[in-house]
Amino acid sequence: MVFRLLTATAASLILPALASAQTALVVLGEGVDETCSQRVTDTLQEVGYNTQSASISPMPQGMEVDSALSASIGAAGDDVRAVVTLNLSPATFSTLGVSAYGNIACDAAFQDEGGEAVLARALELGQPIALQAAVILYPETTAGSIAVALLSGLDSIAKPSIGQIAEQVTAAGGDVEKTMMIDTKYGYIAMSLRDDLAPLHAQRLTELTREGFYDGVVFHRVIEGFMAQTGDPTGTGRGGSEKPDLPPEFSEPDVASFVRGAVGMARSQDPASANSQFFIMFDDGPFLDGQYTIVGEVLVGMESVDQIKRGAPGSGAVTNPDRMRRVFMLADEI
Repeated sequence: MVFRLLTATAASLILPALASAQTALVVLGEGVDETCSQRVTDTLQEVGYNTQSASISPMPQGMEVDSALSASIGAAGDDVRAVVTLNLSPATFSTLGVSAYGNIACDAAFQDEGGEAVLARALELGQPIALQAAVILYPETTAGSIAVALLSGLDSIAKPSIGQIAEQVTAAGGDVEKTMMIDTKYGYIAMSLRDDLAPLHAQRLTELTREGFYDGVVFHRVIEGFMAQTGDPTGTGRGGSEKPDLPPEFSEPDVASFVRGAVGMARSQDPASANSQFFIMFDDGPFLDGQYTIVGEVLVGMESVDQIKRGAPGSGAVTNPDRMRRVFMLADEI
């Protein structure tokens, strides 16, 4: 069902006067419809923002989006408080240093479904959330649920804070010092690293995470009903880090098994070839027990894991795959 916002208008959603002293930067990607971009600019002005515009070409990907947007914000001046990107890949909100960020597919759907009204309402409430304004009109998506919450006056169900994640991890029996965080476009994934089962592998993932090795790396092999694999910076399934391969640290099935949410280390036919790649189980896979190293388990965010884009049947190869936007140790950010 399409959630239509045809009764609200941007003009009726006015920000307090404070916003009038603030600037919103509209950053255009490639192929932006001029009529649509003008409606975005008009909406920002109607809710009290001064506006500036910038263009980015060619289209950046992965972590390059963060650096490209940060450069545009820096060039625009210190008074930029909101950034709205049109037809760009999503950025990592926490890296932009602004109070509001919206990421919009600026096309006919945005206009036809009243996307500018949702954008205006989000800015009015000051919600620091990344809105996909072309899809927030579809309530079956996470972004759609956010839109419904904003427009109905309910509490927002936007991405939880790091502090809230830490509380959930602790409540689940985890240790924030041993929790590896993956930021995806679907939400956070919090993985508890099991150094009691695989100390060498847990240490390797911790080291690579703190080096920024995993930032922007794709989920290159994703098989429905089985698992999502990542950790290869080349995205081919044949790459790894420059660190030496690790010896196996297999667990007996009665100690730890490949159940839903388990995190395993990928390897070649050589049992001592695990390096940087790992996978997260969608469902139980006891046939892997004793054959692959279990290095952790997902404590928070399996709903995000479940949304990772699937690959081709059999091979699991993914076209335009989802990626890990940023990976960090939970203890480093609380």
